[in-house]
Amino acid sequence: MIELCHLSKSFDGKSILDDLSLSVPTGKKITIIGPSGSGKSTLLKLILCLIKPDSGKVLVDGQDMALLNVDEIYGIRKKIGLLFQSAALFDSMTVEENVGFSLLESPTSLSSKDIQVKIDQALDLVEMSGFNAMFPSELSGGQQKRVGLARAIINNPEYLLFDEPTTGLDPVLSTNIENLIVRISDELNTTAIIVTHQISTIMRTSDLIYYLHEGSLFDPETPETIMTSSNKVINTFINGKTNG
Repeated sequence: MIELCHLSKSFDGKSILDDLSLSVPTGKKITIIGPSGSGKSTLLKLILCLIKPDSGKVLVDGQDMALLNVDEIYGIRKKIGLLFQSAALFDSMTVEENVGFSLLESPTSLSSKDIQVKIDQALDLVEMSGFNAMFPSELSGGQQKRVGLARAIINNPEYLLFDEPTTGLDPVLSTNIENLIVRISDELNTTAIIVTHQISTIMRTSDLIYYLHEGSLFDPETPETIMTSSNKVINTFINGKTNG
């Protein structure tokens, strides 16, 4: 389980997160929504221990990330897959090399044959089989996202983090990626945290939806309740207008 306990974080004197707490239910897909600059991506960085909170704790499977040494943090990160907003593929590497990067560049007990099997399985899951030898520049935006997702799941993670997974994609490609997120999360039985401001992503991928407002989270909504939320801030964000 991932637990955020009374987190506060400021940058250059500006408060981004203020006494924020959240327990992510195991096996659920939760979405963090809110306007740009509200701190959504900061939450992901805190979970990965890329930055540390000013106060509060980030617990992953009961372990306080701020108290772990480098090797222990690396061990926790192996449980977490991340899909970057831009896919963040290495231009000079093939699809296969990108997907298998964590296994090819780090010490592992797996044989070359076993690594190849895992790469092929990951590509098959994201419906990109046969693209192994291609380079990112030869792929569409949606295909790059799929390769990024294959890289994120190569180690069979317990947790998946998605940072604006459908930004920059047209509606058809967005729908494909959203459906893929749901299918893979369900098939791998992973807990997913999705940061987004895309309404279609919110509606298609979420079990629970949290709105980040002035450093704290409102009580969760569901796809069924959020469109008619009585919370004026949420209603404005979702529907683009205020009530009344």
